Amino acid sequence: MVSKKDTIVITLITVFVVTPAILALTAYFITKNPSLRPLGITVERLTEAGQIESKSLIIAVVDIGQEAKTTATRDQYKTALETAFARMEAEIQVKFRAIPGSREVNVTYLVGESRIGPFPIARAAAGVAAATQAERMVVAQRKAVEKEQERRAQMKRDGFWPHVLE
Repeated sequence: MVSKKDTIVITLITVFVVTPAILALTAYFITKNPSLRPLGITVERLTEAGQIESKSLIIAVVDIGQEAKTTATRDQYKTALETAFARMEAEIQVKFRAIPGSREVNVTYLVGESRIGPFPIARAAAGVAAATQAERMVVAQRKAVEKEQERRAQMKRDGFWPHVLE
């Protein structure tokens, strides 16, 4: 049978565990600051709130065949790709995949919904300019959409009906 003392202890534990989460969630709803959202901080939310800047839209996927005879290490591939994109004033994330039964090393660039490549590792530089241009187009498109949304919101605030209804 549960005693009164056990009930009080369970209630106190529940209050001390739940109260901070409720306070943080209330603060999130009031301020819309995603860093106050309990267990819900994501890169996308922080980017939307303007707290961090999403710089790396380009992902380079390096497919290394398990039977490939390479003289370079993963770090060397990563450094070479990062250097090539840095010269084009772009940032990149490099991911590696092992391909069973393959002897090839290929690079594919992913930018937004675009897929550029695959390029053999010897011709990986051929996709750098295309990937950089694709990134710039994605950024320009996002800015244009944001500007259009702001324009529409402004029209809703400054339109005829909001003045009549006030």
